[in-house]
Amino acid sequence: MSDNELFREIDGEPMIAPKGMSLLLGVPLTDILAESARHNGQQWTLPAEWIKSGIRRSKEYQAATGRSDMHGALEYWAAREAK
Repeated sequence: MSDNELFREIDGEPMIAPKGMSLLLGVPLTDILAESARHNGQQWTLPAEWIKSGIRRSKEYQAATGRSDMHGALEYWAAREAK
């Protein structure tokens, strides 16, 4: 999986793509796309259960690697989900 499927840099800042959100949060890509479509491309707040799942996955990534960076987490979860 290439980085551009997971995030893009816009004005020098990393912006997470839907697939990247799916990996970081542990939420199916179809759910993220449906929620985004429901808000017609406007800014929206992540559901509380998605945030909890993302925190849980962040802690798991940190415990497994000793790292806390987004790019590393994307790589970690992409590799785990490819198995």
